[in-house]
Amino acid sequence: MRRGEPDLRPARLGLGWRIPRHVAFIMDGNGRWAQQRGQPRHVGHKAGYERIREVLEVCGELGVEVVSCFAWSTENWARPQAEVEYILHTVERELPRFAEELDQRHVRFVHSGSLRGLPPGVRRALEQAILRTRMNGPRVFNLVFNYGGRAEIVEAARRILRDQATENPLTEAEVRERLWTAGLPDVDLLVRTGGEWRISNFLLWQSAFAVLYILDAYWPAIDREDILRAVDHYRRVCVGRDPASDGLRANISS
Repeated sequence: MRRGEPDLRPARLGLGWRIPRHVAFIMDGNGRWAQQRGQPRHVGHKAGYERIREVLEVCGELGVEVVSCFAWSTENWARPQAEVEYILHTVERELPRFAEELDQRHVRFVHSGSLRGLPPGVRRALEQAILRTRMNGPRVFNLVFNYGGRAEIVEAARRILRDQATENPLTEAEVRERLWTAGLPDVDLLVRTGGEWRISNFLLWQSAFAVLYILDAYWPAIDREDILRAVDHYRRVCVGRDPASDGLRANISS
């Protein structure tokens, strides 16, 4: 443990307390981080991609089961064409190697988002990463790519209308199993970098009871201590919570 870091070692956590099962990151600020340094925006995206590795390592050490990273929203298609092409090419080129690293660590790769509109090479890279790591677990890395929270819910509603064979009342479980994140637990801790207090259409359903933590630092600049402090914030918010409860429902209803 480094000086100044909160002590999150299991022996120091106390009985009945748990690490967040699912931590989701809004990775904001890659381009601005590069521009502050007089560099083109794609340099920030490259640095941001490398930062994912460190975040996964720290979360793995803590015992976080699922890590979700918001890498590309449906609104990002409006960015300059050169930037769009760079990001898509990076995913197509780097994802196979990243999937190999995940496989070696026994981490399962999943994708949340729409495949529609993605170049064939990007779709193929996503599908192959899923296939390669499908037997791994329990740790999961969820790449949230070509995603919009409203679009996800609309798509789930369309599937329900298509599949619903009875007039029974619709349940949350039926919606949940038709989301792009089907099979993953709800978000416990939502971390946004870049200092802005908004969730940007990210995992709207899944983050209903999440603890929110905002970092002023841009995504490429965050470090191990930032992650530890975010998890420590979650711990402080959830002090006294029943570990068997679902999200913050116990506190809200009490």
